[in-house]
Amino acid sequence: MKKSILHIALVGLLLLGNACNKLDLSPEDYYTSSSFWKTSAQVDGAMIGLHNQLRGFQFTFFTLGELRSGAFKDATGATGTSSLNSASVIRQDLRESSPGISSWAGFYGPIFQVNNFIYQVEQATYLTDADKKYYLGQAHGLRAFYYFHLYRTFGRLPLTSKPSVLTNTPTAAEQAYLERSKTEKETLDFIKADVVKSETNFAGNYTSKFQKAQWSLAATHMLKAEVFLWSAKVKTDGQAPTNVSADLATARTAAEAALTQSSAVAGFANVFNYANKGNAEIIFAIRYQVGEATNNYGQFIYAQTDPMASFVGPGGAPLTSTEAGASPSDPLKVAGGGSIIRYEYKYDLFMKYDTARDSRARATFFDFYRTPITNAANKFVNLRKFLGTMDGTNRSFASDVPVYRWAEAMLLLAEIKNKQGQDPSVEINAVRKRAFGTNPFTAHANGTFEANELAIFNERVKEFVAEGKTWYDLRRMQDASGNPLAFRMDLPLVGVLDKATQEYKLLWPIDKATLNQDPKLEQNLLYPGT
Repeated sequence: MKKSILHIALVGLLLLGNACNKLDLSPEDYYTSSSFWKTSAQVDGAMIGLHNQLRGFQFTFFTLGELRSGAFKDATGATGTSSLNSASVIRQDLRESSPGISSWAGFYGPIFQVNNFIYQVEQATYLTDADKKYYLGQAHGLRAFYYFHLYRTFGRLPLTSKPSVLTNTPTAAEQAYLERSKTEKETLDFIKADVVKSETNFAGNYTSKFQKAQWSLAATHMLKAEVFLWSAKVKTDGQAPTNVSADLATARTAAEAALTQSSAVAGFANVFNYANKGNAEIIFAIRYQVGEATNNYGQFIYAQTDPMASFVGPGGAPLTSTEAGASPSDPLKVAGGGSIIRYEYKYDLFMKYDTARDSRARATFFDFYRTPITNAANKFVNLRKFLGTMDGTNRSFASDVPVYRWAEAMLLLAEIKNKQGQDPSVEINAVRKRAFGTNPFTAHANGTFEANELAIFNERVKEFVAEGKTWYDLRRMQDASGNPLAFRMDLPLVGVLDKATQEYKLLWPIDKATLNQDPKLEQNLLYPGT
């Protein structure tokens, strides 16, 4: 038996290193040693491992879903110690030699692991039928989730649903690669089928484990709503969608089902509170825990050594914070947990909020200033949303990162209703009301398709900062002509691409190393080679 070039081993849980550049399909031993895949406890441990692996890609999901949103500064600023990361992505300067993401985002490693899990569980005789179906519901949902990120990034994809073994034959080298699907539709249909398999296997079982940090039927409903809404609105193979009515109906049923499993939490900041994990709003989240793992949002905030005492707060007053024990020199009480600022949101995004009444404004951002504060160049924000908790004297960025939650189910339903020609104002205003609490707010009134769409988009922008949504929103959401909002260059913090010259950049380029190592691959149309 020929060994695969990619060696992936199971050690207790499914822990995976980085995937190699080419798409290798087979692990060293298939995890078919005599000591594994023998008990339900081992299967449960393997599912925990799949989610551990998913957590390792959280920042990749963020990169793919938000960094191209137009909301980030494309140069260093604020404290003077910043060091910008991912500049080419933020600036939309993507090319074969500088793709912003490589090796298919590394997702084929976890996809293989899910494939193997499905294979092993399908043939397991030691599982009850109910347990088998529940595990398969989770696995098909996870695989569709990975593929949907890849589809929205690259379009046509190599599709693999089963583990493969390379035999020691003259054609073995060729077997190490898969061609991309012939059409985007083929890829989208594969994802739809996986979502349906997930839902069917769950068979109405809404059990949610680890405080909603494992995939569940409600998560599948959310993914289904996203996938079918995308299918109803976004061109496939350059052609307008053809099954709009049916896809919207499917998406709506899924979003409404997800809403039966979630509800609003009073106080926007409470959704992300470290002590409030798995709350009523959360449908599915990526879990972080003090002493176990921390998220990546320390890169969005000043370091304790930064000269924060030289800044002022709104109105020119000394910096203050709601953080207990904070001081002007450390207003967010980073206390050694921060990092040099590598990603910095634009102050213009902060100004989209009603900063006096919308609780999301300062639950999401910490705003600070140099004098004179009237100078636009002297206004800054750091991300405040995922601060985590204090671990002794140090801050631990251990906030869970939501993948799906009540507010998104509401706004997806609003978007679906708008596309169906119905009034989306109830859902928009429900999200807005939670944000404003007891403060008065301007309710949205039903308008034209475009007016409603922009209202939904702007609500999403304010609601989902740092949750990896806005680039996908710009691709999916539309103006009155049916063009993606990504092309609305006349609107601030909306359009990011010139349709006349940059339409091809809706998809990302495949990196040069992957192209060179896989003879069956071809570049996405029009991307320059340098």
